[in-house]
Amino acid sequence: MRRWVLTVAALLAAAAWGAGTAHAGKVEVKGAHICCPNCQKAIGAALKGVDGVGDPACSVGGSITFTTKDDKTTSAALKALADAGFDGTATDDGKDAKFDLPTATGKADTVTVSDTHVCCGKCQKAIQKLFPDAKSVEFPDKTTVTITGKDIDKATVLDALHKAGFNGTIK
Repeated sequence: MRRWVLTVAALLAAAAWGAGTAHAGKVEVKGAHICCPNCQKAIGAALKGVDGVGDPACSVGGSITFTTKDDKTTSAALKALADAGFDGTATDDGKDAKFDLPTATGKADTVTVSDTHVCCGKCQKAIQKLFPDAKSVEFPDKTTVTITGKDIDKATVLDALHKAGFNGTIK
C-alpha cells in the first residue's frame, strides 16, 4: 500500500511539474518591413530585450524568426517588435499569433504617427508610396511620420502602415 501511495504521489508531482512547463515555440513573422541592415539591427535589439527569446534571425525582405519558451514570451516578443515599429503576420508553431497593435479613430488634416521604424530612405519611400494623395509625407526623425492632407482617416493610416510591415502610434 505504501509503495502505491508513493507511486501515485510521484506521478502527481510529475504531472504538476509538466503542466507548469511550456514547450519552446518557433515564431515566424512574415511581411515586416526590413529593407536594410539598420532594420535588422533594430529587430535584433528589440528581441534581445525579451527574456526567453532564442535564435533570433531576420532577413531583408521581411522574415523574422525566433524561438520562445512559452506563449507569454511570444506575446512579449511580438510587443517588443511592435514597439520598435514593426508589424507582420505572425505564427507560433504554425498557429496564428497576434500583434497587439494600437488603433485610432477620427479624421484630421495632419496625422502624426510616432514609434515607427524609419531608419533610411528606403523606409521613407515605402511609407510615402502608401499615401499618394497626401499633400505631404514628412519624417521629422527616425521614429515619426507626419502625413498632411484633407480629412485623413487615422484608422486607414494605421491599416496602411500595418499592411506594409510598419507599426506606430497616432498621437
